[in-house]
Amino acid sequence: MLNIKVSLVTSTGILLASKPEVVDDTRQILATGLMTALISFSKEVHHRELQSISYHDRTVSFVRVHDFVLILETIDEDSTLTEKRLGQLLEQLKSCTEPILEGVDPDIITDGEAEIILDKCLQDIQLLHYSISEQPLHKAERAQFTLLHTDKGWEIKDKVGSGSFIPTIALMLDTLKANEKCKGALRGIITHLPEDNSTVYIIVDTDGQTSKIGILKTPRELDLVLFRLFTMMDQMLHILSEEESDHNMEEIINTLMDIDDPGNRISSINLEDLSPSFLERIVGRNLDKAIYSAVVGEPIFVIGDKPTVKLVIDTLSIFNQHMQTSVNPWISETEITQNGKCDLTARICGMSTKVYKILFDNETLTESDTSINLNSGKTTGLKSSSHFKKLYDTIKKLSISELVTKIALELENIVSLSLDLTSISLVDETKGRIKLKELSSKSGYSSSFVRKALEMTVKRNMLLDYLL
Repeated sequence: MLNIKVSLVTSTGILLASKPEVVDDTRQILATGLMTALISFSKEVHHRELQSISYHDRTVSFVRVHDFVLILETIDEDSTLTEKRLGQLLEQLKSCTEPILEGVDPDIITDGEAEIILDKCLQDIQLLHYSISEQPLHKAERAQFTLLHTDKGWEIKDKVGSGSFIPTIALMLDTLKANEKCKGALRGIITHLPEDNSTVYIIVDTDGQTSKIGILKTPRELDLVLFRLFTMMDQMLHILSEEESDHNMEEIINTLMDIDDPGNRISSINLEDLSPSFLERIVGRNLDKAIYSAVVGEPIFVIGDKPTVKLVIDTLSIFNQHMQTSVNPWISETEITQNGKCDLTARICGMSTKVYKILFDNETLTESDTSINLNSGKTTGLKSSSHFKKLYDTIKKLSISELVTKIALELENIVSLSLDLTSISLVDETKGRIKLKELSSKSGYSSSFVRKALEMTVKRNMLLDYLL
């Protein structure tokens, strides 16, 4: 059980608000004043910010945001809060308050405004903690049933779980003939359920006449996690399909629920090692092509010398913070000459000019693939992202942490829209096209932004491929 208290103070140590509210204001003011003094002392004497103080069962952490300091006190009764998880909480605390506190004068902010900010902080932090546990899918509601497809309609058998959403999913799978699209292997589909304000991951195992269905229903707080984990879950279903043993649906559901969430790749990279300005300079005017592929999860091949390739690949991670992106940082010539093959299944691959030429000559790679050739300065790709490139152009002079945060917020928006679009699968194709127009118009985004969201939607719900 994780208990959290968060306080907002000025950089001079004046307490503005605490949540939950404390009974003894005087004691809280003295405590925050002392903590702020410790922060100042650390910065003056040791030339670095004090990040946290730990004692007994609790940790007090400090985050400087513009002209304010946020103090986060965490009491972890179950001893499950790892250093990595605490770091994620602090990053979320900073990202959710930076836009709100930007330009705010600490001398004129009211008590009510400070409390509203902390309410928002607590909501975001609690939702994040809910979603960043080692195995977040353990929080999902599970169900399973057998769906019989007949000329006269469909019939549910062997239902396990009391979810009222089961008939809705059965109708969806039968209406769009998922049994045909999913034949031959285990398949995973994500669908948003507006009436339940939830999202479901649906496992389909069918022979065309009888479909065994498994369901993991998650609250919308887990949308980003489910979106990111989809690739790992898809890979796990592929592995289970290839195994000779016949897995029942309960075993399959249990296997997926046990998947650990590794977080996105950028969480393991030191932000100070990234260089967006270098990326723009070395990639040139076709950076929007690379950004497009990074955002929608299409493969990217980076060609050049190994150190520079690594920097480019790491910096591209800014644009796929919403995904669990597999990376093969360097394909050596030995892999091809001795083994006769190399691993190109990763979403981003690095290689030398010589390796690229070999792969291009044998038509493993083509001009249509997104490639960044650091030697020639040429970037190829069929599509580009003007939306994210324009956003990048407006914020590229910010600090790296601010730039990463602002890109992350826009990626969250496209993920949210993408998952909203999955709800189109609940209706037939005619109504689906109408609903796409309605959701697109309601979103307020450009047609190109909606198109990118739709491409990511179809990758997570194959039933909607008719919309592309």
